[in-house]
Amino acid sequence: WRVSVRCMTTIRAARTYDAQSIAELGAELGYPSTRQQIATRLAGVEAEPSSRVLVAEDGEGRVVGWLHVAARTQLTEDRCAEILGLVVDASARGGGVGADLLRAAEEWARAEGCVRIRVRSRDTRERAHRFYERAGYERNKVPLVLHKALG
Repeated sequence: WRVSVRCMTTIRAARTYDAQSIAELGAELGYPSTRQQIATRLAGVEAEPSSRVLVAEDGEGRVVGWLHVAARTQLTEDRCAEILGLVVDASARGGGVGADLLRAAEEWARAEGCVRIRVRSRDTRERAHRFYERAGYERNKVPLVLHKALG
């Protein structure tokens, strides 16, 4: 699965060899992972047909962004997609890479039969909120997120 968005950016499905770049980009936003951790997680995502990780390559083939999207079927609503992560290299922000990734994820979600796509964004990431709103996303609610370690 490969979509050429413009001559300078190519959006494609992530592969194991992208693990180091994905790990480095995730660390930029405070999500540190090793190359091996990302490679293992990517293998799990690839095994799920209703989940996809997309990467954006610049004109030199360097990964400058990634997006993880998953389609979900729930009892409470029709099939919908959720963006589980989106990171663009600091040097490429503002150049349309994030918007290209978002459009590719939306296209994938439509093909998966989703009627809606959502994203959760930390309340402190105001720049990200403005980015999504410019792309047509509307604020819905401010949820409380609880978690429990299962170790």
